[in-house]
Amino acid sequence: MVLETFEQILSDLEESEGGFVHRSRKADPGGATNLGITQATLSAARGYQVSIEDVKNLGLEEANCIYKAQYWDAVRADDLPSGLDYCVFDFAVNSGPSRAAKTLQKILGVKADGFIGLQTLNAVQSFSVQVLVNKLSEARLAFMKRLRNWQHNKNGWTSRVRRVQERSLELADTSATKLVPPLRAPVTVDKGAKALDQETKALSVWLTPEGLSKAIPAASGLAGMLVGSGPLQWALSLVLVAGVAYAGYLMLKKERAG
Repeated sequence: MVLETFEQILSDLEESEGGFVHRSRKADPGGATNLGITQATLSAARGYQVSIEDVKNLGLEEANCIYKAQYWDAVRADDLPSGLDYCVFDFAVNSGPSRAAKTLQKILGVKADGFIGLQTLNAVQSFSVQVLVNKLSEARLAFMKRLRNWQHNKNGWTSRVRRVQERSLELADTSATKLVPPLRAPVTVDKGAKALDQETKALSVWLTPEGLSKAIPAASGLAGMLVGSGPLQWALSLVLVAGVAYAGYLMLKKERAG
């Protein structure tokens, strides 16, 4: 939930990931890996293609910086409750931030787009941390079982998921969890033209303040042109003014309902 949690669980993660390994692609499609950082991830972090030797020489300090920037921050772990933060974070390190986020979002019943935003964070508040940790751990293991290299890693993966699950529940139990109000997106006001979704129906155009501001003077003008020539003109002017008045009523009703 806070940076202290991240620092607290680093030792757990380092124990899970271990040191340098370079197994066959069949067993580990990530290739050369050290402290859970693959050759591709290290290359992305440094901004150039690194060698297997670079991966082998990766230091703990740099690895922790990568954990923080590319995994912890990527799943917005600082905004997640204690316990759930570790559970999602470890999943992200192991299988990618997008996979971890999508799995959590499916459990929450929100759009699974792989990016944890306000909707996801608000939905988290509707569940207990213990329930989410247990459901996420089961879903994570089910995902692993579908992978081609499950047979090569099933013992280690199963042990890791269960260990993370237990540790996450421990963190949740020892945390002074408080109910927090749902997060709200900041309100910004842009000057100039509006950028709202627009409908093309004529009535929808009229049912706006801008539409009515133009329609009412126009109606009044037309009514004035029609007045004075006879019963037909009177009737037409009354119908036109009544139509504008009704449109105004619908607009006010719609705004109050929203």
